[in-house]
Amino acid sequence: MFKLAKDAIIFKKLYDIYTWIKPRLLSLIILIISVFLFIYLHSEYISWVELSGDKTFLTLSYIIKNILILLAVIVFIFLNRSKKVVEVKKDYKQIKAEKVQMEKKKDHIKSIKEKGELKTEYQRILEGTDEKD
Repeated sequence: MFKLAKDAIIFKKLYDIYTWIKPRLLSLIILIISVFLFIYLHSEYISWVELSGDKTFLTLSYIIKNILILLAVIVFIFLNRSKKVVEVKKDYKQIKAEKVQMEKKKDHIKSIKEKGELKTEYQRILEGTDEKD
């Protein structure tokens, strides 16, 4: 019983993570790619420094890399601060209006059914109820 409750809590947490990620998926992918790109470019620069032996801007490169990563995270947070999962909430008046509309549709369908069987033009001619000239 305890395991079932624990599984339910874990499932709820995973669902919460999913609902947080879903509207932000594209920007999250862009953030991850940009961070990996910054790290890759910095490692390439470090490789170049090792080959050339010019360590003049090595400290500055670490500072720039970390500032770019921080800036990317800040832009991600700024762009995604107002994104929320659309919650479906209907108030009582809206539900009541939908029920009234459905009842009207049911009454209309019922009135059509009560009219009886549809007749072809030939059946109407034979019965003498065809009002065509």
